[in-house]
Amino acid sequence: MKDLLSEAKKFSVEFQKENQSAIANLDLNIISEVAILLFQAKERGSNIFFFGNGGSHSIATHFACDFGKGTKITGKKNQKFYKVFGLDNAAWLTAQANDGKEPFTNGDYPGIYNHGYDGIFVGQMENFIQEGDVAFGISSSGNSQNILNALEFAKIKKAHTVAMVGFDGGKAAKIADHVILVKCEKGKYGLVEGVHEVIHHLLYEFAIQLEKNI
Repeated sequence: MKDLLSEAKKFSVEFQKENQSAIANLDLNIISEVAILLFQAKERGSNIFFFGNGGSHSIATHFACDFGKGTKITGKKNQKFYKVFGLDNAAWLTAQANDGKEPFTNGDYPGIYNHGYDGIFVGQMENFIQEGDVAFGISSSGNSQNILNALEFAKIKKAHTVAMVGFDGGKAAKIADHVILVKCEKGKYGLVEGVHEVIHHLLYEFAIQLEKNI
């Protein structure tokens, strides 16, 4: 048991160091730019779409919850609300995936569609997206095809695009207008997702502060 405790402590120390390093190396200028982008989208009544896969899917849902509900200030009159969408409707998502690739390959869509899953975010977003909206894709690798397709689609619709990514940024970092990167060794998904949640709360807490000060 002592050996297990020693190994757990050793692992914890290394994990703590990796996380501290990743947070210390974040580009706060870019994060600040994204914070202002989200606020300005809210002020002009634009939509904001959050989307991701797996753990990033949960982070996207968390973003939509916090910005949609958590930024409302009790008693504040005439407050403008964040028009946020977490592209996480289970029925819509699975129906979109089940349709296969034909709706996209036979239509005028950018990107690569090998199967229906590649269009799950485009299929949900296209019903609402307008010029000036914000498409916020979350992906540790930055290479998920459905994320890339959604960012490409948003760009042709003249929406602002944000990629919150990890490792080396992947292909998403080359597409998005704004890139929040957690730079680290490839395969460290837990590290990236954990720091992505830190960034999420930084953006959210700043949004609350802005609401209280305007």
